[in-house]
Amino acid sequence: MFPQQIIEELLSVAHVQAVAARAGVSISTFDKDFGIDGTFRQITSIGNRRFTSGYALDFQLKASINCFLEPEYIVYDLEVKTYNDLVHRRQASDATPCLLILKVLPSNADRWLTTTESGLFMGGACYWEYLRGELSENKQSVRIRISRTQELYPESLLMLMTSAVNMLLAENGYVRN
Repeated sequence: MFPQQIIEELLSVAHVQAVAARAGVSISTFDKDFGIDGTFRQITSIGNRRFTSGYALDFQLKASINCFLEPEYIVYDLEVKTYNDLVHRRQASDATPCLLILKVLPSNADRWLTTTESGLFMGGACYWEYLRGELSENKQSVRIRISRTQELYPESLLMLMTSAVNMLLAENGYVRN
């Protein structure tokens, strides 16, 4: 049997893949972690042909039962290396935009996944954040707060993809009408 951390990770990947599938967005995930866990790409069509667009949105994925739920925020202690990697990417002008996606799992593992004849239910939600700020000199972790309004669902993923495209176009001097 897998250790709990691996199960949490696999469930978070499945959750994000399901959201991307429902949104009609291509998703690639990587076995080796070089600062990102995956990439979203929009699907474009010309006539009957479909292909991935040239615009991407990378993501770093975390899963945890160790989050604090406040009325308006999810509070999570993110490993300082991950925090600094994401802040550095945000500051770099030539980097693909990169989200942090946090899968907040119920503390009771029996609620992580339920299957019945009528369907499959994954407990917990995913939240997204573009990390801003300065690099941290902390040794272990950085406490982050993610607005509970930033839940990842198909419509929010499409909005994030559109924002990423517009951001890249603006940085390169193009204006999209």
